[in-house]
Amino acid sequence: MMTVPRGARRSAGRLWPLLIAAALASGCHKKAAEADDESKPPVEVHCVTATRATLEETLTLRGRTATPPGGDLPMASQIAGRITESRVHEGDHLARGAVIATVYDLAPRAAATGAGAALARARAADTAAQSALVRARDLAGRGIASKKDVEDAVARAEAAHAEVEAEGAAVRLASGTLGRVDVRSTFDGVVTRVWRGAGALVDGTAATPIIQLAATSSVELVADATERELSRVEVGQKAEITLTTGGARLAGTVVARSRALDPATGLGLVRVRIDGPARDDEKKGDEKKGDDEKAAPPPLGAFGRVMIALGRREGVLVLPPSALRGAVAEGTEIAVCKGEKVEIRPVVVGYRDPRQVEIVEGLKEGDRIAVDHVLGLDDESKIAEAKGEAGGDEHGKGDGKKGEDDRAKKDGKGDEK
Repeated sequence: MMTVPRGARRSAGRLWPLLIAAALASGCHKKAAEADDESKPPVEVHCVTATRATLEETLTLRGRTATPPGGDLPMASQIAGRITESRVHEGDHLARGAVIATVYDLAPRAAATGAGAALARARAADTAAQSALVRARDLAGRGIASKKDVEDAVARAEAAHAEVEAEGAAVRLASGTLGRVDVRSTFDGVVTRVWRGAGALVDGTAATPIIQLAATSSVELVADATERELSRVEVGQKAEITLTTGGARLAGTVVARSRALDPATGLGLVRVRIDGPARDDEKKGDEKKGDDEKAAPPPLGAFGRVMIALGRREGVLVLPPSALRGAVAEGTEIAVCKGEKVEIRPVVVGYRDPRQVEIVEGLKEGDRIAVDHVLGLDDESKIAEAKGEAGGDEHGKGDGKKGEDDRAKKDGKGDEK
């Protein structure tokens, strides 16, 4: 039988009173904490009933306005020479056919004059050749001239006529060249840059442009999108555009989406054509300005946000964003109102936007959910349901955006990822 040293028995004897005292203190502390919890006043919260609603899915992207492909081109002179006059400045709106600049016309005018003189000589020679042919045929009919003389006269007449045709073509070319001394815009647009002004030399090719002209007849918003976002976008979907410069909301239509991603960034492009003011803002605009007044086109290069309508689903369980606890990426919870206490319940979130959140799992229709002070509630916390509506926390409307944005910062997501 093993014996315990006397010193060890003494130490153990001294530890027992300490352990008993610690247990008593812990029990007292727990009772005090429970007493404190019981004495705390209930948290006043607003609770909403989980219902099924129609969910309109949207996708929000950010980009900037630009011209369609091929709508931003340099305007250059088609003849070589020196610019004698420049008539435009950056920011000017030009109609199709407007004069941009004038090139010194001495050489083209001289060429046109020379071509006209050559045409006159050719016509005179043609007239003489036709007369000689008539005479040759008359003499041959009377037996004075030979058949060979007639054939020679026919050849000379045909050559003279061909010379008239050639000189006529030279005159048309010279006249067209002379008409190109006035450099004109080929489409409606706005001048985004002036490359050369009066006194500058041009060589008649695109290597020496005079201005850069961007089309304004059609403006698009070009936005970057991830692979997941691109998979949800289709050509023809309607969109609503809001520019950072302010002004009315704009209606748009998706006209193209990238079929390949940039290998460096992993992003693709979505191009949305701006069709004009949105319906509601169009009515308001008509009240402010006359029907004959045309709205100015959106500025090129302006940043904006486009909300693309993806579709709608019926009978979806939704909650306001303010009802969620925690970041979506890390697991979200809701506070279920159970009489005078709450139950913290994990849920699975589907589609979400600043107005409403789809709950895929963890929620039943008819459940009452707290929509304010949710981060300060624990399981079994005492609550008192406040009267009236939660400020701006109704389904599908209100100011749930702030809470959604805070959660988006935590899980590194923007709008709908």
